[in-house]
Order: sequence, then structure tokens, then C-alpha cells
Amino acid sequence: MQETSAIPGRVALLSIGDELVLGQIEDTNASWLARELQAIGAMPGERRTVGDDRGEIARTMRELATNHRAIVMTGGLGPTLDDLTRESLGDVVDPGAQLLTDPAGAEHLRGWFEKRGRPMPQSNLRQAMRPPSARLLDNPEGTAPGLAAHIGACAVFCLPGPPNEMRPMFARAVAPVLREEGRAVLTAALHTIGAGESVLAEQLGELMQRGREPSVGTTASNGIVTIRIRSSGPSAEARVALAATVDECTARVGSIIYGRDGEALAAAVGRLLSDRGLSLATAESCTGGLLGALVTEVAGSSAWFQGGFVTYANERKVNDLGVRSATIERFGAVSAETAIEMARGCLTATGADIAISTTGIAGPGGGSETKPVGTVFVAIAMRDGGTYARRFQFPGDRATIRSRTAHLALACARFTLLGEPERRLLWSESEVVRVERA
Repeated sequence: MQETSAIPGRVALLSIGDELVLGQIEDTNASWLARELQAIGAMPGERRTVGDDRGEIARTMRELATNHRAIVMTGGLGPTLDDLTRESLGDVVDPGAQLLTDPAGAEHLRGWFEKRGRPMPQSNLRQAMRPPSARLLDNPEGTAPGLAAHIGACAVFCLPGPPNEMRPMFARAVAPVLREEGRAVLTAALHTIGAGESVLAEQLGELMQRGREPSVGTTASNGIVTIRIRSSGPSAEARVALAATVDECTARVGSIIYGRDGEALAAAVGRLLSDRGLSLATAESCTGGLLGALVTEVAGSSAWFQGGFVTYANERKVNDLGVRSATIERFGAVSAETAIEMARGCLTATGADIAISTTGIAGPGGGSETKPVGTVFVAIAMRDGGTYARRFQFPGDRATIRSRTAHLALACARFTLLGEPERRLLWSESEVVRVERA
């Protein structure tokens, strides 16, 4: 086989299947492959998704082969007539030639069915077919052998779609070929909450210039903006450059960074609570248990989470948390005053050291001129400190408002634990934090 690791360039990912194009299933294979390529020092290039169309698959392979050193394809290797990867590859690497039945591949298929005591449908023999210049890749995990070929200098690997077959085949037959010894593609993700993406971009400044190495970019979701850093090159140099850029980003952005890589916001709050020997409880209205769910997704959260209340009805706020009926009548259930009493009542009921409360209008109905849909109040009560309440005005639909409320409520708790309870936060920039001392 032609030596591929010496060919410079990126590796394209091509996913095949109408079900992917139509959004009927998620393409988890491409994301997994992109991460695995980086782990072996290979830079992912273009990612494309093509339906079960023989001509379109062939055309896409030709295009990707012009500017990538390799293509890793997934899907289209099944036994049915709409599995067209074999034929499409043949159209490109051996135009005009008939597919061959590979004797070893056919023997593998017969053995696979015999071991399971099942007759082999004749249609499965299609899986043993290959273009004349291609070779099969063994698949001990299933019936679909992979394929390996070249389009000029570009190596092509066709892998089965099922992840339990694709992943071992990649590790066994593809990764050793594409691995770039002595080189690395390293990444870091710094998660922030409390500032918008544009504000963060201003703070990062020239670090985000395109073409810079390491590269720095941002992505946003539910109030969380992630700084994504990628460093590539000789392993030792890439590692040093990544660490230096992480340090520089941290210095510029400061305490709005709550975690790195896979750390969730609730886990970061839990770490602060554990370090201080404190416990948390929640009192939720508009979030309906979502805040507690985020907290309990963290393994070991029972060490610092006492529990919570979901007091959706006003009666429950009064009976379970001790909110005064007069407070609700005068200020409304969606108010700083009610949020404060909910948080304080939660402290009393649970014995926790810090309580978070949420109350708001998630929509689509229920809003007014003074309190439109998206109006939310979050309060943080400290057993040995004050109570802090602030108003948020969240954009979005019901699900988005509830999710943003839960995440920003955790952010409020985090900044309170850091001694910054009155820090300005996204969607609450113009609001004054109400402070009531114990």
C-alpha cells in the first residue's frame, strides 16, 4: 500500500446516508473520528455528509481528494441496494471496471453466519465486493468489511456505519497509517459564564486573529461561552504553545472562566462548596427541577447538595418555603421579594449553607408590560451572609429561558462563593443587585 503518513495535509471526513442528510439520526461518527484524528497528530479537514446517491458520493470523493491527504468515510457498506459506497469508490478508482468478489471477504461472511447458526442471505455477498484496485479491511465485529484505496496520492478508507464496528476498524487499520509521529494536535476548552461572546472577543483581542497559531475561537450556548484553543505541530512545541495560550486567555478573561474541557458548571460550583465545607439547596419555580437536575448530574454531588423544592404553585411557596402570602399579593410571585423569601425559606427547611431560588415567566404566555416573558428573578441566600437577588431578562422560547435560568442561577451562586455577588452578568447588565444583609 502506498505510504500515506508522509503526505502532508488534512484528513477529510465523509459520512454517507440519507438518514444523516434528513436529520433522522445524529452523525456521532464524524465527531468521534475528528477527536481520534487529533489524538494521533492528524489534522481533521472538511466534514461532509452525502445521501445514498452513487454519483454524488463519487463526485464528493473526487473533490475531497484534491486537497486532503486522506478521506475517512463511514456508512454505505451494508448488503442492501441503497448501500452504494463500494460502487461509488469503484467509479472513482477503477472507472468502467466491474466490482470483484473478494474470496477472503466471502469466506468471512459465511463464517460469521455459521458461527451464529444462521443461514446467510445471498444479498450479504455484496459486502464481499470491492473495486479491483481496492482491498478489504477485516471486520471481526460485523459483516461489513471496510475498504482501502487511493485516489492519486490521497488515501481513502471506507468504514462501516455502526460505531461498534467502525471504531475498532479505525484503530486497527486506519490510525496506524494516518498517525503523524512526533506531531500533535492539542486542544483546550475554557468554559465561561456571565459575559456575552462579543465582550469576550474584545477581551481576547488579537488572540482570535485567523491564522494565528495556536488558534483561539469561541462558541456560545445557554449563556456559556467556550474559548476553544487548538495547537498543532511538533509535540513538545505544541504542548508549550497550548499552555501559554491557555494562561494568556485566563489572564485576560479572569474569573468568568469556571472550568476546563469536560467540567460542567454545576461541578465547578460543587468544587467551590467542597473546598469551603459548605452545602447547597435549591428552591425552584419556573425551572421546575431543572436546576436540581443539573446539580445531581454531577457524580458525588450528595456530598454537598442537600436537596431542593419545586414550588410551582403559590400555595407551595407559602406552605413549603414560608413565603408570606402578603409578599406574593403585593409584589407578585415573580419578584425579587418572593425570590428572596424562597431562598431564605429553603435555608431554614434544609439546613444548607447556601440556597438558590428561581421564579419567573418562561412563556409563551403569562407576560405583562412590566414583566414580559423571559423575566426571571434569582436569589442567593447565605446562612452566614446576606441575600442577593437580581432580575434577568432572557430571550428565547420556553425551553431556552428555563435552561438559561438554571445556568445563570448556578453562575450567581458561583460568583457569590467567589466574593463577587454583585458582578454584572449577561441578560442582567442593566439591573442592580438587591442586597439584604443577614
